[in-house]
Amino acid sequence: MRVLLAYLGGEAPLLEEDVRLLASRSYFSGARVINYLRLTGRLVPDRSAHAHLVRARRAADDAPGPFRPLVHRWIDVLCGQASQPSWPLAPSTVSGYVRLAAPVLYAWYADGVTDLRAITRSDVETALQPKRGHAAVSLATALRSLFRALKREKLIFRDPARGVSTASAVTLPRPLPDDRLRGALDRMPSVHNQLTFVLAAVHALSSHDQRHLLLDDLDLSRGTLLVRRRGKLDHTLYLDDLTFRLARLWRAERHRRWPTSTNPYLLVTVCTAVDDTHPAVNPQAITKPLRQLGLQVGRLRMDRILDEAKHTADPVHLIRLFGLSPCTAMQYVRAAHPYGGGPSPL
Repeated sequence: MRVLLAYLGGEAPLLEEDVRLLASRSYFSGARVINYLRLTGRLVPDRSAHAHLVRARRAADDAPGPFRPLVHRWIDVLCGQASQPSWPLAPSTVSGYVRLAAPVLYAWYADGVTDLRAITRSDVETALQPKRGHAAVSLATALRSLFRALKREKLIFRDPARGVSTASAVTLPRPLPDDRLRGALDRMPSVHNQLTFVLAAVHALSSHDQRHLLLDDLDLSRGTLLVRRRGKLDHTLYLDDLTFRLARLWRAERHRRWPTSTNPYLLVTVCTAVDDTHPAVNPQAITKPLRQLGLQVGRLRMDRILDEAKHTADPVHLIRLFGLSPCTAMQYVRAAHPYGGGPSPL
């Protein structure tokens, strides 16, 4: 507090963004100070978290006149605030969709279109024609989202983007070299890092899945860990001996270091454990230790699923074991058995 007040003064409430900036350049815990200032009513909350939505609304205001209310309604749907409840998307995703669709709306308006109900499938395909690769896929996703939202809100009669597809190269999963994984667990500096490595390399959990694991969903008496995925079915992990031991050690260490922490997530750091906003752990806490060993969470996950697919050509087994979608499971089966054959006999 002495450092903070020396720089910012104590006569007026302090801006949260200023406190965080000063904490990043000093040696005090920003989370602890922010919590104290918030509880004492001396903190002005940071509004930058809504910057993406502000940009999306500004882009909607700049859209051609007839399209403005429709774009605003589209943003409402993406934010889960429309007439029918839905899962809200991340603000950065909402802003990205609107940014991608804006030039197409301007082009249609310049061609004399004043009502999106007049747009046909041919118009959508024409808008996608100049794009290639990832750019085409991203624009097609944004346009499908726009028209699907408007049809859902009964603002258009039909969805012209439905069924429109773009050709893109499919990258098949590739296994990791054996020397990359040999001895990796022993080189992990802490139980926290060892647990995240095992969750990726053995149970094929992505960094997003790991960040949102809940402490209450770890049941050591049954040896299970529930993985909650938004918009999908929950997936239950049955812990092997190594994962069970690391999970037990981590829970004991977590309680020893932060016995009063109310953060509901299983994985916490020195910053998130004391933050009363209960944030999920930063992705860097999971990915950085692996990068130092030349590994990536995504590659570990891919290697584990591909290795399992080599021993079975049954996609249902992959779906049950890793909680994959049928399409993803079939992709791994095809990559493991490109000529249609099953696993080689022992």
